Amino acid sequence: MTRTVIIGASHAGLACAEKLRAAEYDGAITLVEREAGLPIQRPPLSKAYLQAESSDEAGFALRRPEFFQTLDIELRDGLAVTEIDRNAKQITLADGSALAYDWLVLATGAMPRQLPLDGAGAGGVHLLRTAADARALRGALGQAKKAVVAGGGYIGLEAAASLRKAGLEVTVIEMAERLLARVASPLISDYFADLHRQHGVQLVLGHGLSGLIGKAGRISGIELDDGRQLACDLLLAGIGVIPESELAEAAGLKVGNGIPVSADYRTEDVSIFAIGDVAHAAAHYPLRLESVHHAQFSGQVAAAAIVGQPLPETELPWFWSDQYDVKLQIAGLLPAADTAGLDYISRAGRRPGSLSVWSFVGEQLCSVESASDPQAYMIAKACMEKGQPVAKQDIANPEFDLKSLRSPAPA
Repeated sequence: MTRTVIIGASHAGLACAEKLRAAEYDGAITLVEREAGLPIQRPPLSKAYLQAESSDEAGFALRRPEFFQTLDIELRDGLAVTEIDRNAKQITLADGSALAYDWLVLATGAMPRQLPLDGAGAGGVHLLRTAADARALRGALGQAKKAVVAGGGYIGLEAAASLRKAGLEVTVIEMAERLLARVASPLISDYFADLHRQHGVQLVLGHGLSGLIGKAGRISGIELDDGRQLACDLLLAGIGVIPESELAEAAGLKVGNGIPVSADYRTEDVSIFAIGDVAHAAAHYPLRLESVHHAQFSGQVAAAAIVGQPLPETELPWFWSDQYDVKLQIAGLLPAADTAGLDYISRAGRRPGSLSVWSFVGEQLCSVESASDPQAYMIAKACMEKGQPVAKQDIANPEFDLKSLRSPAPA
């Protein structure tokens, strides 16, 4: 009997294991996860998880215990992998035991970037990637009054909204000149800047942290690169992530910004796959994607390759973010700001304060971003998935009925 070992039991690893069983793979499946306990959903960590009671944590589990029992999947939680021996085709675990594999799937994800400053390990300084991180942050909310969030991306802004809901004074520091600069259009950046200001968040854009202030091992403030100082008793660093490719690199596999993989998410070693945030699948997407969508898709592709089934077709990427009562939904990949022929077209949604931004390169729709406008999101996503043309002049016309795109006229 063959054995597939999956390192990492989050969205990507679980998707791969589930797809293997759905494809009638009859070998052994072992999931190895360094965090103890059942795998949990990661997107709520910066949102609902921070606001939940500790007794509610079971509701955030990705899968119930019966999932593993029913599908005969072994979960070894609370164990880190220390080595991959490609010649022997086995991994070594932190407890000294070894586990042989026929197929190895690296679903190791990514780790948060540490602040490159003295004192980054002081009390009151937090990261947010794991359940343990979220528990530590949640436990600090009752004692904190002033919070600084370093980073104006998804994690930073979602956490800022949660901290405001918890009653803290919040300041967001972003080195770029606008929020969400790496992932959103300028129009959406402005929308969310206004949203956070309306909720009392102070925004400091175009500046970074140059130092941390504290005493007795706890933070009491931060210093900006222009010399200004801000008092705080809680600092959350949300300055991006680094793909966890150390195991692969130590095993002699090629790494870069993640682990390069082929169309079936196979590394240069034919027995080893890499999926989720750690994988860079240039055959499918031009950049390494960090999203639940990509985690699930890549897991399904690797599973299909293992059992010898046809690979799923490349899917249109999608993302989402919840901040206050606004849901941001994005479909497609936003072109670089300096792309020739790039046009952003904004449309008001049906609900007060809602809108969508449609991004075109030339005449081709490449991305849609919707803020509490699910109709625009779903229609645009369907058009892009089907390759259905969308006229810029129609989108720019506020009287144009988007529903007409659902049933295009016959050619």
